[in-house]
Amino acid sequence: MRVAPSRPATVPSVPATAEVIPTPLQQSERFPARSSHHRLLNAEPDSRNHRFASAGIVLSTVLSTLLSTLFSADRAPPRAGIWIALVALAFGMTHPANAESSTVESHSAELGDHLLHSGRLVGDAGGVRNRLGRLGIDLQLFYNEYLSGKPSGGGANTSGVFGNSGSYDFLGRIDLDALSGWRGGSVFLHVKGQYDRNLNADVGALSDPIDDADFDEGIYVDELWIGQSLFDGRLRASLGFAEQQTIFDRNAYANSEDRQFLSTYLDNNAAVPLPNGLAAMLQVAPLPWLEVAIGVADADNHPRKAGFDTFFDDVESLTAYLELTLRPRLLPIDLPGNYRFGVFVDGRELVDFRSRRRSRGHVGAYVSFDQLVWREKAGLPEGVGLFARAGYADRDVNRVAWFWSLGFESLGALPGRDRDAIGFGVYQTIGSAVYRDRVNRDFDRETGIEFYYAIHAFGWLVVTPDIQYIFDPGASGANRNALVGTLRFRVSF
Repeated sequence: MRVAPSRPATVPSVPATAEVIPTPLQQSERFPARSSHHRLLNAEPDSRNHRFASAGIVLSTVLSTLLSTLFSADRAPPRAGIWIALVALAFGMTHPANAESSTVESHSAELGDHLLHSGRLVGDAGGVRNRLGRLGIDLQLFYNEYLSGKPSGGGANTSGVFGNSGSYDFLGRIDLDALSGWRGGSVFLHVKGQYDRNLNADVGALSDPIDDADFDEGIYVDELWIGQSLFDGRLRASLGFAEQQTIFDRNAYANSEDRQFLSTYLDNNAAVPLPNGLAAMLQVAPLPWLEVAIGVADADNHPRKAGFDTFFDDVESLTAYLELTLRPRLLPIDLPGNYRFGVFVDGRELVDFRSRRRSRGHVGAYVSFDQLVWREKAGLPEGVGLFARAGYADRDVNRVAWFWSLGFESLGALPGRDRDAIGFGVYQTIGSAVYRDRVNRDFDRETGIEFYYAIHAFGWLVVTPDIQYIFDPGASGANRNALVGTLRFRVSF
C-alpha cells in the first residue's frame, strides 16, 4: 500500500506513478513528509468537512458492497465492504453538522467539487486528519476490488470462468519526533483484510494473475515495526513484523499489485524469497548515489502469525539479504534511476532434488533496475520509465532456477490525462535442469504478458482495465495458454 508523495533528500523522486511500494527504511515513500501536515494546520474543521465525510460514508458503503457482490450472488457476504463502511463511519461522524446552512445549490456545488477533485473520498474526515497530523499521526485507508474473467485457456474445462476478490488496507504512521520528541523515531502499522473468489487456481500458473486478495481473512496485522533514522536519513534501521518485498528487490515501476501490475511475477522476482515475518533491517546511504541495505527475516514464519515461536529457533532458519543500490545520473537532466544488486541466503528448509535430503542456507542473486528515460517537463511527474529484473536461485532445491522480467510504465501518455498510467510488462520463469531431470521432465518455462491502463476517474477513484496472456501456465504443458482480463477498482478514503 504504497503512497510516495515525497522522499528523503538522498533518494531521487520516482515520477512514473502516484504510488510506489514503500520500505520501512524509507518511510516517506508511503507517507507525506511532515511539511504536508503543516500545510493542513490552517484548515479548520467545519460543517462542509462533515458533509463531505458523510457523503463519503454513503458512497463508500454503496460502492464497496456493490463491487463485492457483483458476479457473486452465491458467494460469501461482502465483509470487506462492511469493514470499509465502519471505518469511514468512524472518520466521518467525529463532528456534528453545523446548524447554520447555506442554500441547497451551494451545498451541491461544494459536494460536486469535492467528489471531482478531492484525493480522498471522505476528505479531511471532519477535521480528524488535521488534528492527528498536528500530533504526527498519519492515517490512510484504501480499498481494492478485482473483477476477473478467463475467456480461454488455463486448466481443463475451466474456460469462461469469472472471479472476484477484494482487499482493504489501513495504514498508520506515527512520527515519534512530533508526538513525543523522539528525534528520528517512527512506528508503522499496516492492517489488512481480504476475501478471495478469484480465478488463480483455474488458470494454474506459477505466477498468480491476481497477486492481491488471494485468501480469506477479515482482518489481520500485515506489518508492525519501529524505525529509527539518524544523520539526516543517511542511516535508517527498523525492527518488527515486516514485508520483505517492501525492503528488498524493490522497483519504481513494477512493485505494487494495488496500483501497477497485477501478476505476482511482475510485482516481485520469482527467484527471491520474500517472507512476511519478524525482521531486522539496516540501510546506509553514505553518498547521494550509493545505498547499502542488509537484513534478516524469519524464513519459517507462518502467514499472519507473530512468529516469536520460530524467529529465535536457529540462525540457519533466517533468510539474509545484502543489497547494493546505485543511483547514477546518466544524463545532465533530472532522470533518476535505481540499479539494485542483491544476494541472499535462503533460510527455508528445502528438499534437494538429487539426494532428497532437507537443507537450508542456499545462496541466490538478483538485480532490479528502474530508469526514467523521458520526462514531459522538468519538475513534473509525467514521463516514461523502464524496468528490468533478473534472478537466480539454487537449482538443486528450487523448481524455478532463473527468472527475468522487463517492461515500461508511462504516466500522462494521453493528452489531457496527466494522472493516468499505462504499463506493459513481460516475465519468464526458467525451470531448474536438475528438477527437470530428477522430478518432472515436462517442467520448462512459463511466460506472461500484461498490459494495464490506470484511469483516474476521480482523485479518490482509480479504475484499471488489465489484460494478461500466459503461455504454458504451470510450465509443464498441463494447462493451455490462458487469457485473463481484470477490472480493478481502487478507492482512497
